[in-house]
Amino acid sequence: MRALPEGYVEARLIDPFELYVGPVFARGDAGARTYAFRVDERHVNARSGVHGGMLLTFADCALGQAVWDATDNAPSVTLNMQGHFLKPARLGALVEVAPELTHKTRGFVFARGIFTADGEPVMSATSLWKLFLPR
Repeated sequence: MRALPEGYVEARLIDPFELYVGPVFARGDAGARTYAFRVDERHVNARSGVHGGMLLTFADCALGQAVWDATDNAPSVTLNMQGHFLKPARLGALVEVAPELTHKTRGFVFARGIFTADGEPVMSATSLWKLFLPR
């Protein structure tokens, strides 16, 4: 299940927790990337659907990478994230998101995404990020 999805490359992850739940894949250029992961046995709950915590972890990873790209690699932290679960993603599904930055100030970035599994919406997420910029 860890085969590279068509059109994607493996994303460079540095967070130890993300390394544990990855791999995560990316395609496209900075500012317009799509991210994905393939649901494997580590990601599911007792009903063989993707665990909500995994979807939120992936949201944090993908939306955070979009913030990183949009701020010239400024360090940031997640201040708030909300996820709305729409339907289950199943074992073997390719979960994808194309993050969208909705607002940016000097110190904050707002991001959102619609997450799909094999093309069907499974979650929406919104997030707020605090930037740590040099003074």
